[in-house]
Amino acid sequence: MAIRILILVVVLAIAGVYARVLASSRVVATALPRLEALPAAFPGWTSQEFPLSEADAGVLAADVTVQRFYQRDDGASVWLFLAYFSDQQVNSQIHSPRQCIPGSGWNVLGVDDDAVDLAQGRSPATCMRLQRSGAPERRMLYWFRTRSGTVTGEYALKWDLMRNALAHRPTDAVFVRYIAEAQDETAMRSLVQTLDPFVHSLLAEVGLP
Repeated sequence: MAIRILILVVVLAIAGVYARVLASSRVVATALPRLEALPAAFPGWTSQEFPLSEADAGVLAADVTVQRFYQRDDGASVWLFLAYFSDQQVNSQIHSPRQCIPGSGWNVLGVDDDAVDLAQGRSPATCMRLQRSGAPERRMLYWFRTRSGTVTGEYALKWDLMRNALAHRPTDAVFVRYIAEAQDETAMRSLVQTLDPFVHSLLAEVGLP
């Protein structure tokens, strides 16, 4: 018992030092990306804006969000959600779909490492397979963009926060998420390729690669 208490004390002490070091090292981004300038319509696609409710925006605590429902002329549809955080908190994690999705009534059928074609080339992503009673199976693709590039895992995001803070780089991050029914997965991946050059350009304006 005494050994367990000692280990707990050591872990808490290390966590305290970690938090203080990162807090003193963080550099906050000074500009916000104009995510609302992302094209809402282009050949073959139209979209509808769905702003977050005040309650959801308060829980998320992002500085800029965009949520749109894109629909292709042939009926394929895709949800896009972007959330920009100018300063990740040391003792708090950007809300992860791994926690949020099950809490909203969806069953997670699987979580797989994946990849998507972005403006800077083939990049890692996470793919979740989802289903809920009475609803078709869906696919979710998501990743994070930071000063280091594309990050997929929640633990990797924490490590990325530490690296950027200690290097005196801004700790801002963007959460990128696409959702579509399983039958529209190909259309979703096509939309990712179409929109990402615009996303990349808007993030580059504030220094994100």
